[in-house]
Amino acid sequence: MGIFQIAIAGTNVKVEQESEDSFILELPGGTLFLIRKQDNEGATHWFEEGADNETGFTKELGLAIESRLMKQE
Repeated sequence: MGIFQIAIAGTNVKVEQESEDSFILELPGGTLFLIRKQDNEGATHWFEEGADNETGFTKELGLAIESRLMKQE
């Protein structure tokens, strides 16, 4: 769907959007597959693929992605 970059902790991170809710991030430590999900109340949460909870780090990445996608619109 598209490739763009986000800045996390002063580092540019390459993000490839696979689908509306699926992203591949090329972090300095390796590749991270990030999934966006909404709960039954409509709140957005960001999960590493295969994980069942949001962490502070995945939330930070997700907010940066959301911000970047809003700028594209």
